[in-house]
Amino acid sequence: MIVGTGAVVAGRYEILNRIADGGMSIVYRARRTDDGKVVALKVLREQYVADRDFIERFIREARAAQALVHPNIVPVLDSGQDGDVYFIAMEHVDGLDLKWHLRRNGRLEAADAERIARAVCDALEYAHHEGIVHRDIKPQNILLAADGTVKVTDFGIARAMASVTITQTGTVLGSVQYLSPEQARGAPVGRTSDIYALGVVLFEMLTGRLPFESDSPIAIALKHLHEQAPSARALEPTVPRRVEGIILKAMAKRPEDRYQSAQEMAADLAGQTDLWTQALEDEGSTRTFGLAETGQDPPRRRPGLARFAVVVLLGVGVGLWAGWQAVSAYLNVPEVEMPDLIGRTVIQAEQIARQAGLSLEIGERTYSATVAQDIVIAQEQPAGKRVKHGRRVGVTVSLGPQMVTIPDLVQQTVQSAQLALEGLRLRAVLQEANDDVIKPGSVIRQNPPAGGRLPVDSAVTLVISRGPVQIDMPSLVGRPLPDARRMLEERGLVIAHLRTVTSVDQDPGTVVEQAPSAGTKIRPGQAVITVTVTVRPGEEGAPPRAPVITAEPQPTETPAPGEPSPRPTTRPATPAPRAEVTPRPAPSPQGGGVIRRTRLQVVVPEGPQSQQVKIVIIDESGVRTVYQAVHAPGDHIDQTVRTQGYGIIQVYVDNRLVQEVRP
Repeated sequence: MIVGTGAVVAGRYEILNRIADGGMSIVYRARRTDDGKVVALKVLREQYVADRDFIERFIREARAAQALVHPNIVPVLDSGQDGDVYFIAMEHVDGLDLKWHLRRNGRLEAADAERIARAVCDALEYAHHEGIVHRDIKPQNILLAADGTVKVTDFGIARAMASVTITQTGTVLGSVQYLSPEQARGAPVGRTSDIYALGVVLFEMLTGRLPFESDSPIAIALKHLHEQAPSARALEPTVPRRVEGIILKAMAKRPEDRYQSAQEMAADLAGQTDLWTQALEDEGSTRTFGLAETGQDPPRRRPGLARFAVVVLLGVGVGLWAGWQAVSAYLNVPEVEMPDLIGRTVIQAEQIARQAGLSLEIGERTYSATVAQDIVIAQEQPAGKRVKHGRRVGVTVSLGPQMVTIPDLVQQTVQSAQLALEGLRLRAVLQEANDDVIKPGSVIRQNPPAGGRLPVDSAVTLVISRGPVQIDMPSLVGRPLPDARRMLEERGLVIAHLRTVTSVDQDPGTVVEQAPSAGTKIRPGQAVITVTVTVRPGEEGAPPRAPVITAEPQPTETPAPGEPSPRPTTRPATPAPRAEVTPRPAPSPQGGGVIRRTRLQVVVPEGPQSQQVKIVIIDESGVRTVYQAVHAPGDHIDQTVRTQGYGIIQVYVDNRLVQEVRP
């Protein structure tokens, strides 16, 4: 199985992107398919799949870490195997690791460093109580969440304290810069090994540098064994004397001289105890290891073995001298000045490093919202520092902004759409609009549209439906018909049915009844409005003085291709020539090009002669005349017209606009 973006591991983890590389594994950001939860998926590297020792150690890691539940420990949620892919699913922490924070921002103030160290102590105390030693405490395994929480991750080398020593595979596990002396010697590892490593981390947080540095791991390991750490206060005078004492006690060469529990170190950091004073007063705490030291009390001398001991010591001395000569030859390399590689492309950085007598090594690739792809954003050694000629220079290279594909959110509920965007680390910006089709609380449209790509943390605008527009039916009773018609048109309404009733008490053309009644909530374009007006006795069938136009919505439809336009239902008089149709785009707030059918009924007004009646449509398809004919006074015209999307129907009599209908 090929693990990469888009792959699904074990049928339940969809890979989103790659976020980190470790010595044994690669960490991906993944989404759990059953509930959408984003997790960090740690996958064993392919080259170790055939190695049973590595696989067994990977499985032990998962089983040990799954038992740890603590607010300062990144929880392991799941582990398993998918074919030849071995994985561990962990909580995804939104934030930076401590190493990256130090590279970007420099050293920390004492209060911040103590807070982080106390949190790590709490995590270690809990794990140690559960019988598990971390064995690889370093800034890369200390995460600083966005909310300020400190979490320790990657108990990847941890195992029960009763298990075999850390050198069972013939290799020393853990990062050499934070290695305790007993780890460097291959001796059994205990709780105080984690405390020593935390002392190194505390030194680095306060000074911005490591206590022991060299050009080879062997040389650094020897320094952990034989050299006293430099004074943190000498490097950074703002470091409190109390904190320097805590560092010295944590980094004591002999395990018995260190804090015997993480809880003891946390108490000193919190100012509750003064155990740190022992490190400043007791010179024994700084005693270094001898290569032959075992950590046990020395046996009493036996006179019969004195001569043998002298011979052994001479042999050991000769061996040490030869080894030191070899190490000295290895370290006796000319020094060069470290160039500034930050801001350079990888190709430029390789050329600059080569010109300086160094070689480039890409240690990590990470996403950056501000730095373009393939640009160096950090380097292990600062510019200007003197380093050995031929050294490999580790750099961190930008992958550029992390891009994600925008999903199709139209017609999803606002909650579902927001969850989908949060899972992709996108922000939702909500707007509201009325819509006749999309139910309230669902997405009408989105910007940018689905299928596009955006950097993470970008915004996607979602227009949420408020449902159809509803307005109050106005009061028409007692008003002249022209006034009533104007009030309706201002609200996007038209009269569907016009009825007459004789009256001698009211002026002709006065509205005496209406349906729906005043104050009723109605939807424009769907309300069927009936109005009854007065006429004089004997004028019931006479042509009106003004054209009577009613409009009744019909069921929407999509006309078949090539369907002919509707024909007049009355016999027209002498037809006039059709006007030329000029296509012109029109906006469509309805958004969707829905075909609407409207039945128009027009009663031609009275007059001395025939009059030309014309019906014009303005919609998304353009402007067109759909009906034009000459009629005698009193003729009835019954037409069903179609509009696409947002449209306007105009009725002209003798080229004079008499009414607009907006279906």
